[in-house]
Amino acid sequence: MREIGSGAEAIIYLDNNKVVKKRIKKSYRIKEIDSTLRKTRTRTEAKILEKIPVKAPKLIETDREETLKMNFIKGDKIRDVLNKKPELAEEIGEKVAAIHNAGIIHGDLTTSNMILKNEIYFIDFGLSFFSEKIEDKAVDIHLFKQALESKHYKIWEKAFKYFLKGYNKAKNYKQIMERFKIVEARGRYKKK
Repeated sequence: MREIGSGAEAIIYLDNNKVVKKRIKKSYRIKEIDSTLRKTRTRTEAKILEKIPVKAPKLIETDREETLKMNFIKGDKIRDVLNKKPELAEEIGEKVAAIHNAGIIHGDLTTSNMILKNEIYFIDFGLSFFSEKIEDKAVDIHLFKQALESKHYKIWEKAFKYFLKGYNKAKNYKQIMERFKIVEARGRYKKK
């Protein structure tokens, strides 16, 4: 088993073409709170992987405490190919619409959490949760736009137009976009 990545919440290992995600204990948290948080996030991520309506890693097993085992998806991260192919953002928009239509909020929509194989796969549902709230969907889109602006600053506007073209398949599209404008305005207000 070799380490292939790590984040604030977990360490990711590759073990015989399977991905093992192990949530890290946080010594700065009260032990009981840390344990509860890791269990809750692990269980939620497992449920989301079982219900996700788009291409994503298949859940193989979980200990329901801190570890998930999934199949490994080999491909290029979207962050490495989007600058040359901004039109891929339309497929991203369609798939985010499908995720939102299923009542799932990704919570970390960045091009580092998407892999291009024969189509786009979504990965890392560690911050994901279930919600039908228009606000949560609008915030998800806002986070994706911010990720485009920072990582793909030369093509972000074109890519975001493609994204919106695909995303218009979302239920309550107009309401979500109205709320998105409010979320954007709040973000601008905070920066001043």
